[in-house]
Amino acid sequence: MRNGTLTQYEDLLANVRYDGRFHSIRDLVQPHDPLVMELADVLIQDPNFIEIAQAFVDGFTTYQEEIGDYWAQPFETLALEAGDCDDKAILLCSILRNYMPAEKVFCAIGTWRHNGDEEGHMWVVTEGNRKDRTIEATAPPGRTPSGTYRLSAIFNDEYAFAFPGAMQEFGLLPFEAVIQSLVEAGAILG
Repeated sequence: MRNGTLTQYEDLLANVRYDGRFHSIRDLVQPHDPLVMELADVLIQDPNFIEIAQAFVDGFTTYQEEIGDYWAQPFETLALEAGDCDDKAILLCSILRNYMPAEKVFCAIGTWRHNGDEEGHMWVVTEGNRKDRTIEATAPPGRTPSGTYRLSAIFNDEYAFAFPGAMQEFGLLPFEAVIQSLVEAGAILG
């Protein structure tokens, strides 16, 4: 866990689409995409909705490393049938959001430490019995992740929260700070 307080923001912006622009990370979670909705409608028929959705994302998509860090929209991951941790987490969160309230399922941004190495990572967090549940979108259900997760920020289509330091560590910009900068520069009226 991080030091400091998890702060809610209207949105967080990130340069993760290979176009040199900062985009809303909330817009990446797309529960209302028609294909995502169709998948969720099929998967919810299983009494273990979370596990079957995790199994679908892990089994349907191949893990594919990339140069740089492109966060794909769900339809892109489904079309390619491949993605890395962020692509798979965004897809899984989008599917789960069809039948889970926004307060109970998030994409989590942070690091994962394993065998002495620590690297940037994204996974899904849901509300569990008295504690949060980590769901690894790059693994099948039941596989206990070895290693340690360090949370920096969480988001979905409705919410964005971050700990102090997450902005610089992951290149995130709070929407509020961008608006304030534009007001101060006279680009927009306050």
